[in-house]
Amino acid sequence: MNAGNPRPGRRACMAATLALFALAVGACGDDGGGSDSGGSAASGGGGEEVLIGAAWPQSGSFAFQGKASLAGAQAAVEDINAAGGVKSLDGAKLRIDSVDVGDAPEDATSAVNRFLTQNEGVAAIVGSWLSSLSLASSEVTERAGVPFVTEAFADDVTGREGFTHTYAYVPPATALDDLMLDATLPGITEAQGEPKRVALVGDNTAAATPLQEALAQQFADRGIEVVEREQWTPPLKSATPIAQSIANAKPDAVYLIAYVFNDVSSVVRELRGRGYDGPIVQNGGQALLPEWREFGKGVEGMTAFVATNPLNKSEELAADLAKKVGQPYVQQDHLDGYVAVQLIAAALEEAGDSDPQAVSDAMQGLQLTEGAAVDVLPRDEVRFAENGRIDPAAGVLAQWQEVDGELVPCTIWPEDYAVCKPKW
Repeated sequence: MNAGNPRPGRRACMAATLALFALAVGACGDDGGGSDSGGSAASGGGGEEVLIGAAWPQSGSFAFQGKASLAGAQAAVEDINAAGGVKSLDGAKLRIDSVDVGDAPEDATSAVNRFLTQNEGVAAIVGSWLSSLSLASSEVTERAGVPFVTEAFADDVTGREGFTHTYAYVPPATALDDLMLDATLPGITEAQGEPKRVALVGDNTAAATPLQEALAQQFADRGIEVVEREQWTPPLKSATPIAQSIANAKPDAVYLIAYVFNDVSSVVRELRGRGYDGPIVQNGGQALLPEWREFGKGVEGMTAFVATNPLNKSEELAADLAKKVGQPYVQQDHLDGYVAVQLIAAALEEAGDSDPQAVSDAMQGLQLTEGAAVDVLPRDEVRFAENGRIDPAAGVLAQWQEVDGELVPCTIWPEDYAVCKPKW
């Protein structure tokens, strides 16, 4: 690893390491600022404890995803501490405390602000799953000079002027349309011929709308007709009219861009009920939740473009992580939490200093070619561009298939990292 040159305009690292205190924050539990180390903090072995905040939704519409991310982060802390902690900090152990950011930006802002106010010596914060929540959380962390490591796709999470402490380890939204079509169109074409007609439907949220618009333009540029285009405001009141319109249009494929599980599952259920058996493509971790297993054969072949999923180079790690989090398989959200903490640990190791500015500077200079973060992500090297976004943009396509008698979302693209062969 090479710390490299810090981003221009950053403050110089402080000369002395801040003493980090293991403070209990249980008094905040009733108002969303509570602590939950999940038993992952370790004691003993040299060095101070290093505190990382986990700012994911633990209540509201995105609680399942937030809890999965937190479980992955706690597993990473357990693994890092069991391996000796941060060696450049005399074996300092990591401790992760959870703060519930809810499901609204204003809740995220107040929760993260409260967490930082009530906890001294926070080395970094991870979160907040949904782009709108990440935007709100990072406003607070940036003002405090604390590095924020996120899985948010929105370009503005890292692209805002003056933001120098925010890092995203997933591709930006503006790259998703190209990546999604590169991942899906060749396979669909090989299986059933080049698609000429597609449906493009989804919600009207800030995360979904730009991707829908980018895909619409891509389809137009490629001579593919969008025969059905629908949007809704979540929660979707009834999936019946949308599903009926799609079925009547008889598209070669459906691109379903929405992020609330109840909405997308209702659309898929209605579509399958009307006999539509063509490809359904989603973006995001809601497409990989265990609840999809209830669809049985109806979910087979459905795909989702995500930041990561178990890869052929991470199958052993993923199997071990599934045991740790108590799930039949791990998916994007578990892996997101795991890799976020691994990236912070790598920055701490490189910096040899737990001061937030030192951690941020080290994060900017990371060039990882081995280790857990590289194993989990679909790339051979992990580094961040000047704007804090992982570079180059990459992702994976996961497809629901029956593997060893169990329905699981299995990685089918890129081919270099695939676990299963695609079945369109």
